[in-house]
Amino acid sequence: MPTKSQNFTKFLTDERVILALICLFDLLFLLYCVSTISLSYYEARQFFEDRNLLGFIVRLSCEFLGQNDYAIRLPMIVFHILSVILLYKISKFYLKFKFDRILAVLLFVFLPGSVVGGLVVSSSGLCLMLTLFVIWLFCNQNFRLFYLFLVLLVFVDEAFLVLYLSLFIFGIYKKDPILSWLCAVLFGVSLYFFGFDTGGRPRGHFADTFGIFAATFSPPIFAFFVYTIYRIWVKESKEILWFVCVVAFCFCMVLSIRQRLELENFLPFCLISTPLMVRVFLNSYRVRLPQFRKKYNILAVFLSAFLVFNWFLIIFNPILYQFISEPKMHFANKFHYAKELAKSLKERDINAVFSDEKLAFVLKFYGILPGGEYILTDGDDIKIEKFGKIIANFGLKKL
Repeated sequence: MPTKSQNFTKFLTDERVILALICLFDLLFLLYCVSTISLSYYEARQFFEDRNLLGFIVRLSCEFLGQNDYAIRLPMIVFHILSVILLYKISKFYLKFKFDRILAVLLFVFLPGSVVGGLVVSSSGLCLMLTLFVIWLFCNQNFRLFYLFLVLLVFVDEAFLVLYLSLFIFGIYKKDPILSWLCAVLFGVSLYFFGFDTGGRPRGHFADTFGIFAATFSPPIFAFFVYTIYRIWVKESKEILWFVCVVAFCFCMVLSIRQRLELENFLPFCLISTPLMVRVFLNSYRVRLPQFRKKYNILAVFLSAFLVFNWFLIIFNPILYQFISEPKMHFANKFHYAKELAKSLKERDINAVFSDEKLAFVLKFYGILPGGEYILTDGDDIKIEKFGKIIANFGLKKL
């Protein structure tokens, strides 16, 4: 009969318990991040102006929980946690061992793009979660719901145009006429409703796009992502997850040669590649005898250390102000002062102020309306500090 310690050990090593602990760990740090950042202009526009599904969801959240940072970002956190769970479920179809599946989930959680997607009010988090759900339905052979959701997604966001293109090519590869024709029609419908900008002449945004992809994955992980999709292309079996990742990546890189793209329409479809990366790495690792695994051990330690370091910088990013001479050079500077500015204005009994259009949008969310007797200018009347360094300052002039 198992002892209490044996039962406790078995409990802690259960996959579902480990997954729950990862989700809890992820949730706590995301909530911490919410406390350190303010709303940006583009997020404020999403809240006040956009009439899409995400705009409706964040407004509904604020309706019930109040107009604050936690309420507006809660849907993004929920989408992110659901994405973690769905990725774990999908990884069961690609990875045989429990350790491999947990590793794929951890890799996803620590990716910079995944962390940002769980915080920033953007359609990318919703698209990522829904894409994973559709792929899980397909892998689970629940084809009725799979086709139903494919049709419904055409009304959700323009980004799913990339998913339809991916599944159209996958359908041709698998000789599935129903999937191919349906995705071709949905691709056309999505193109008709949302359009796709192909105007202009070549402007050389390829390098910029490549750099953003590298930052989203972290550079060494991105290099391994490229290697993974190439290796599967030439040597391994190609399934739905690979097609979604490779078509989104290649389509984006090709189009970036001639125009600047909204990368949030492409990045979510690449971030879900972590089960593939883990499978390629561990397959190469395990086919070698222990004495020939040294370089793989070194590579694993290097990739893990770099990824955790990047994650740490994103989660605790305000600390970087101590090492930056010009605060505006901080990658998240635009997320760091609006909430504090609104608080300072309210402490002075100012509930309306004139400012530039972008700042006015954000201040409106925090209860500072456009207009009134004051105008924000350049000056030192209000100073916003992080770790003892002034990151933004404003003058306050009475009209």
